[in-house]
Amino acid sequence: MAKIIKRYVNFLLDVIALLSILVTLVSSYILWFILPMGQGAHGELGSASGYMWCNTDGYGITGNYITVMNWPRYTWIDIHTWASIILLGIIILHIVLHWKWIISLTKRIKNHLGGSIIKVKALEQYAVTVLLLILFTIECLSGFIIWLVLPRGALDFENMLIGLGRTFWGLQRNIWVDIHAWLAIAIIAILIIHILLNWRWILNMTVKKRALLSEKK
Repeated sequence: MAKIIKRYVNFLLDVIALLSILVTLVSSYILWFILPMGQGAHGELGSASGYMWCNTDGYGITGNYITVMNWPRYTWIDIHTWASIILLGIIILHIVLHWKWIISLTKRIKNHLGGSIIKVKALEQYAVTVLLLILFTIECLSGFIIWLVLPRGALDFENMLIGLGRTFWGLQRNIWVDIHAWLAIAIIAILIIHILLNWRWILNMTVKKRALLSEKK
């Protein structure tokens, strides 16, 4: 019974993670291609003309004023941020629930390197899991740097163009944004591989879940 409950908990976490990933990807696409960064001053008044360059809703003469689904850029930034935080929480919980498996498989990998035999699929799953964890850790780090350490502010764009933008670990904010974006692409590729490796389990769990719901009805 405990194993069955654990399986359905894992399935539920995977569904929530998948939804979080989809929201993160959609918001990323919108922020990257449809509502890219403008040159707004984030609420500050232009010194020459006295008009508001870019207010708190993301509108402005030189800022981003186009909306998607009636939401401006800054709303999509919030959606992207909180979907990413939810995803981070799910992944941490996923690691906690599978910690014994991770330790056990790590020992098996060590024994395999020492001459023992281990299934190729287990090696693939372990490699994908470790690589995904490393990439996601760096992705979260870059995201927190962009969000909390180097948030976008007035005149960042102009300072960036002349190499005088704010830096963290010697990298300007625009470099961290590029790192964050390309790491996301790498993570998507790894996630696709991870899903393909576990596609049969996902399909079986989906079929079992549907069958259980049908019995209850």
